[in-house]
Amino acid sequence: MFDLSSKYYDVIYSFKDYEREAQQVREYIEKQGRDFRTLLDVACGTAEHAFFLKQYYAIDGIDLNPEFVSIAKSKNPEGDYSVADMTRFRLERKYDVILCLFSSIGYVKTLDLLVQTLKQFKEHLNEEGVILVEPWFTPDVWTSGRVDTMMTEHRGIHMSRMSHSDREGPISIMKFEYLFGSEHGIEHYTEEHRMGLFTVDEMIKAFQEAGLDVEHDPQGLIGRGMYIARKTK
Repeated sequence: MFDLSSKYYDVIYSFKDYEREAQQVREYIEKQGRDFRTLLDVACGTAEHAFFLKQYYAIDGIDLNPEFVSIAKSKNPEGDYSVADMTRFRLERKYDVILCLFSSIGYVKTLDLLVQTLKQFKEHLNEEGVILVEPWFTPDVWTSGRVDTMMTEHRGIHMSRMSHSDREGPISIMKFEYLFGSEHGIEHYTEEHRMGLFTVDEMIKAFQEAGLDVEHDPQGLIGRGMYIARKTK
């Protein structure tokens, strides 16, 4: 996870067009034909999506990373943000919309925990609400042995990242080497991320086992797809 590089998360992903993605999220929500007002951002990260959505919805969020939660609070002070595990969280309210974006669902790793997580989403959803889940890669498109490099600059901080992909059965493994440079010097971080590779059929079955009706949009925000779910009638 982003335990080491969390303070530089917005530098790493400064290439993402969060404003455009937030508009796409709004379009998914508006297609429901209801006046939704409240939103829970699960695995909210640094709340970049929420920054562009907060003018339309009252947004709360949870994340496993305390530093992310602190940053998210600074971007959306009106929201209630807390440190929580999406596989087993309990909040005091329900929401019209539950989001889980940027493939964060992959961190649950197993199908059993996927179903358990979706049940948590359902328990926090209002009766006519909607759940939007942006998935991780499917097993058939994951490539082991791939090496990628990326360089970017954001607010005076330069970042260079090299990654290597691997796989252990249904688990994808990404090993990252980061260099962050600023006027204060150069910092080096190493991270390993493990995420579950679920097929579309496995994802759909997991939603159904959690008591949810689901549609699958194969395109989604960035080409990884989107699952749009509601409570089973």
